Amino acid sequence: MKKVFLFFLIVIPIVALLGFGLTRNPNTLPSVLVGKVAPTFSVETLDGKTVTLESLSGTPMVINFWATWCGPCFAEHPVLLAAREQYESKGVRFFGVVYQDELKNVKQFLESNGTPFTVLIDPKSQMAINYGVGGVPETFFIDSKGIIRDKLSGSLTPGYLQNQIEKMTK
Repeated sequence: MKKVFLFFLIVIPIVALLGFGLTRNPNTLPSVLVGKVAPTFSVETLDGKTVTLESLSGTPMVINFWATWCGPCFAEHPVLLAAREQYESKGVRFFGVVYQDELKNVKQFLESNGTPFTVLIDPKSQMAINYGVGGVPETFFIDSKGIIRDKLSGSLTPGYLQNQIEKMTK
């Protein structure tokens, strides 16, 4: 009887915790950076120009961490293309940070599928580390004051992207 009691004493809390964990959506886990100044960065673009957070002061931006080997990144690519067409003329800048990928693959992918953002190269993943990226795709919405207004882990949808851009540009 004692063994049965101990078994239930151990198993029931574990099952309860697992059950609770399965009810959570990992895409909505909050980032500690939301509401704070974006971490500074200095990275090169695909064509060798240097981009810094400071050089973008006063500019609302969408920063998307992505890779060519990422299925959800491929799925959200047309969403980013459409958003750039709609919002870049309104001052919103779009950046795609290459996450642990080969540059030849990136160039081939963009030639075939279009370029929805200025491509930033993060060869040692330092920018990804500073932003707390755990995987791709992850997207950060930074307002013109340099404050991170939102972060999404997972694929962007047109409605979500539009909503976040509208909120950060008000």
